[in-house]
Amino acid sequence: MKTIAIAVAISSLSLTSTVMAADLYTMPDVSVSGLASLTTDYLFRGVSQTSNNAAVQAGMTFTHSSGAYLSTWGSSIASGAGGLELDLLLGYGTKLAVTPRLNATLDVGVMRYNYPGLNAGNAGSQPDYNELYGSLKFDEAVMKGDAAKVGFAYSPDYFLESNAFWNVYGEYSMPIGSTPFGFVSHVGYNQFDDVASMNKSLGTVGTDDSYVDYKVGATFGLQGLGGDLSYIGSNISDSDCAGNLCSGRVVFSLTKTF
Repeated sequence: MKTIAIAVAISSLSLTSTVMAADLYTMPDVSVSGLASLTTDYLFRGVSQTSNNAAVQAGMTFTHSSGAYLSTWGSSIASGAGGLELDLLLGYGTKLAVTPRLNATLDVGVMRYNYPGLNAGNAGSQPDYNELYGSLKFDEAVMKGDAAKVGFAYSPDYFLESNAFWNVYGEYSMPIGSTPFGFVSHVGYNQFDDVASMNKSLGTVGTDDSYVDYKVGATFGLQGLGGDLSYIGSNISDSDCAGNLCSGRVVFSLTKTF
């Protein structure tokens, strides 16, 4: 039913855009981009947010020529956090010349995670939270067409009021020869305030206060869509995480950007 509804919505938007030939108002020096995705599972930092089921996702970004941007992103979810995640980002991105041959993109900002319909009254603790984030992306760090990225996120009071949280990560992507495929990888380290905080936030029952998440896979184009087939998961033991929400699995995603 979700697929049918999305198809109808896209058709309606196409008809509307055909009729509306000119913008009612155009913001000076502001560009707009967006995306819509279908994925077999939505894993956030290695943990399924959809109870191992599919998700529909969409986002839109308004970028000023100065580098400042405002983004919104949402996803269907199926967990203790309800049925919807809706995030808002305010950030700034700029190019940096690290060396004469190496360029980088700096991205910093603040992000608000929202879970409409869920609150301290029905969840026991406040699910919505803020994060500060920053990253450096290096284009053609090793070879032509590749990208290396390092970043962090910090929340003073993470999901379900689980106290301070840190995430640091590294990513690497590259084209696979002259094929239409690309290689993607990610590894992240997630540090909670203590064991109780990790168990409260993730719903786990272990004795650890940190864990590692990972991703390795391939990207490709398909009928104007961006495809991603990856193995994603975490090192959290299955015995500590109910429903296999933290175990590794193959995830397939299709994304349309505009």
